[in-house]
Amino acid sequence: LYKNLTISYDSFIDKNCSILCDNDSFMTLNKVTLAKGVVLQSKRGGIINIEKTYIGFHSVIVAINSITIKENTEIAEMVTIRDQNHKYNFTNTPISKQGFEHAPITINKNVWIGAKASVLKGVTIGENSIVGAHSFVNKSVNKKTIVVGSPAKVID
Repeated sequence: LYKNLTISYDSFIDKNCSILCDNDSFMTLNKVTLAKGVVLQSKRGGIINIEKTYIGFHSVIVAINSITIKENTEIAEMVTIRDQNHKYNFTNTPISKQGFEHAPITINKNVWIGAKASVLKGVTIGENSIVGAHSFVNKSVNKKTIVVGSPAKVID
């Protein structure tokens, strides 16, 4: 059905998950565990590559550019990772017609992302880092770093 979607045999997808990969997009899930209600969408030419990662229930990952999540990453429940924002100007044009700004996201090896965190376009999270619960990550995070808050700031 999805010619550009690859899911390894040793992945696990729980109930009520939604996986969408448009014809012009690509998605690879290799040794991935998706808890209940996870939403993965690769649209408008977007690319999602996820390796050996746990994604907690009701998390949402949407790519129109590129999202890469490397191995041994743990993503808690209700995390949002989106590589795009709506463009907007204060005219009579509806926001839904103004298009998107987008930039790739990379989450490196052995990263922990706490519950209800959000990761925005253009962010790279370095290897062995931690993103605290409810954090709003709008800037890249160095390796071996802990960030928390809204916007996320380094604490260690």
